[in-house]
Amino acid sequence: MAIELDVEKTEFEAGYSVHGLPVYRIALGELIPTNTRKTITDWSNPDSQTGSVGFMDVVRQNRAIPAENGIGYEIKDVLAILVVGIEPEFRGRFGYIRYFAERAETLARELGLDTVIADCIGNIKLRKVIGRFGYETYYEGELGVRRL
Repeated sequence: MAIELDVEKTEFEAGYSVHGLPVYRIALGELIPTNTRKTITDWSNPDSQTGSVGFMDVVRQNRAIPAENGIGYEIKDVLAILVVGIEPEFRGRFGYIRYFAERAETLARELGLDTVIADCIGNIKLRKVIGRFGYETYYEGELGVRRL
């Protein structure tokens, strides 16, 4: 069941690219300049916007992920979650991380993809959370993969 949030949702190109591929941003809350947020200062485009509650940046690209048979890696067209940021006052109890995970899966399906990876799990707490959403970690726990 998809989570519903009582907050403004805006989706747009983030204003930067990864290896020439455009990055897409999902913003929650009122749009604000990225240089005014408290979490994850924008390292890519200081003139871009973000959400007053939080944001998630994703890109479609070919990535090496653990092979489904468990032996080695395979190159696959995936939706990669590059970064997720939730402002401190909105962390923990509102369902925003779950919303972003569900939105990434929906977006992947809309693009005809069957795999989502998470690049944004250097945070130990986040590793535990995405595990509950069905992501399997790899590369020493820094990356996660979810086959849909």
